[in-house]
Amino acid sequence: HGVVLVNAFVLNRQQRLSHHHHEHNNKNHLRAASQNPWQVNDASLLHRTYRQDKVPADIDYIIIGSGIGGLWLAACLAKFNIKTVVLEQHYIAGGLQHTFSRGGYEFVPGLHYIANLPLCQPLYEMVADSNHAITYNQAGNSVAADEGLMSSHDLRIGDLPLMHVREGIDNVREELTKHFPEEKDAIEQFLCIMEKAKWQAGQFATFKIFPRWLQFIMSQMLCSTYIKYASMTTEEALGDLTEDGRLKTVLSAFGGDLGESIDEGSFAMQAAVLGHVIEGCYYPTGGPIEFVRGLIPTIRSVDGDVLVKARVDEILVEDGVATGVRLGNGDEIRSKKGVVSDAGMGCTLLNLLPEEVVDTYLTDLREHVMKSSGGIGHTFTFVGFNASCEELGLRSSSYYYIPCNATKDMDASAIQEFYRTTLLDPNVLDVSAGIVFASAKDPMYANMTMPGKSTAIIFSEAQSEEFLDLLDGEDKSSTLSKGIYGGHRKHNSKYEKAKALVKKKMMRSLLLNFPHLEPYVECVEVGTPITMADYTMRVETLGLRHTPQRMVDMELRPDCKLPGLYFTGQDVAFAGWAGAMTGAMVTAQRLLGYTLFDFMQKKTLMRDLGAGHVEDMIQEKVKAGTAATPLEVFVEIVGNAIRHIQGRK
Repeated sequence: HGVVLVNAFVLNRQQRLSHHHHEHNNKNHLRAASQNPWQVNDASLLHRTYRQDKVPADIDYIIIGSGIGGLWLAACLAKFNIKTVVLEQHYIAGGLQHTFSRGGYEFVPGLHYIANLPLCQPLYEMVADSNHAITYNQAGNSVAADEGLMSSHDLRIGDLPLMHVREGIDNVREELTKHFPEEKDAIEQFLCIMEKAKWQAGQFATFKIFPRWLQFIMSQMLCSTYIKYASMTTEEALGDLTEDGRLKTVLSAFGGDLGESIDEGSFAMQAAVLGHVIEGCYYPTGGPIEFVRGLIPTIRSVDGDVLVKARVDEILVEDGVATGVRLGNGDEIRSKKGVVSDAGMGCTLLNLLPEEVVDTYLTDLREHVMKSSGGIGHTFTFVGFNASCEELGLRSSSYYYIPCNATKDMDASAIQEFYRTTLLDPNVLDVSAGIVFASAKDPMYANMTMPGKSTAIIFSEAQSEEFLDLLDGEDKSSTLSKGIYGGHRKHNSKYEKAKALVKKKMMRSLLLNFPHLEPYVECVEVGTPITMADYTMRVETLGLRHTPQRMVDMELRPDCKLPGLYFTGQDVAFAGWAGAMTGAMVTAQRLLGYTLFDFMQKKTLMRDLGAGHVEDMIQEKVKAGTAATPLEVFVEIVGNAIRHIQGRK
């Protein structure tokens, strides 16, 4: 895939663009990215520590959190000469894109693959520093051990043969039919509806920029296929196709990427994950921290900044308007146009706003957020090996392990629930886990940063409350409201014992599948939902849940009823790196004031940023994959209305 260069226009005057629609005609005047005046190294780029005199003057927006949702939004606004300051409580910018070191090894806690690269790559590049090009390695074709199989994921489910998820729908059809020949018709039907269900999630999210009445009309008319499948659970969708529990378990293996079991998760999201995975998965050379390095120069090109060790304690509300933030050290920062939270909707409402403000302005939003709260947490085990990927024969494909008896009929939801609820049970040795050899996904980076070494990340779903209950009352409250930077947690033997058990189980799952690695293990580090809360003030790895109720909820918007307060990231759209970037794009369009009239004239954000060809490609795929005739759309709208009425009873 070639690098897509952003076509930018030079501003002839230093006029900032307003987000109000009556000033929208200035959108074409994009500011050309200037040479970054900052020395580009990690000290000044990723670790610029907050101090009050470093805060830029005349800030348009304050953005809380430096994940991809916050950084992409800030970079996009900079293209329109809008100045932001991004505040990050961690010691390094990037959110879950950051890296950390332990025992001479470097680990990546977040992103482990990017699907749908033809869309994701230009979305990133159209706001990133054009001097910071990123190349990508394809999973299943990065190291010698891959043998060119082009398998992005390998599935080991009970005693079923090892299955490979290879690029291309024909390859997936062939693999599934090989293992389930009697279910050929069901497999074909599944792949067909998967293709229909996977395309409109971004369009549904985009309509959130419009007034609520118009959002409803546009969504019903143009996203009827999405609403139909998003309103179903995966169990409901599969139940009409097959009764084979083994096949259901295989088809739902990617539910872990959403944190949902098949009887609770939205089928549209399951279809989106698997549907885009089979198009191929990729990993950035240099790791996901390279995205951070590419976005910060754009933010600083208009005198904005990204500051770390800047924990926000409270969003300031004055005369019914969000005007700024108060930091943990008592400093107050104000902006001219508002505050945008990339910390998650739940965290923002519960931890960053005074309760009386939420009671006055945001009771409806709180109700909607609470309905979709309680998302899944994860444990992570980071392992360092004192041998290279080549020596160990590690592959770049992700490995999903579900240890169940596949000779019997399986209930996929029950399997997921069993391993999640028994994670801290010492009598249950098995654990369902994902295993990722990150160093094999980017062998060039591995050779440069830690030659002769390699790494693995093992992750498993967890019940976050079980870990929170191990903490004393004061530590539990502080962890959720302030994270690790809000105080010092007391040593807790119960929590350390739980971490030791997690380590034992996760290492067992690794060595059961890759026994030859045991002599090379040199470093093991365990993270839990408490670790997530320490750095993000939330225990949910993927933000709000991906249930049918959440995925058709039209109140989870980039704006809210408190003037000056906005949201960005995955809670605005859907989970993951691509979902957070999609959420940021939706928020950018809301702040820049795009209207239905603009859309009718094909005046959109992507076209204004020089990526109109990408938008055309998306529209063609959506049109090809979803209901096309007026009758089909009408039938879907009626069906959606019936399901909505039934759901309210």
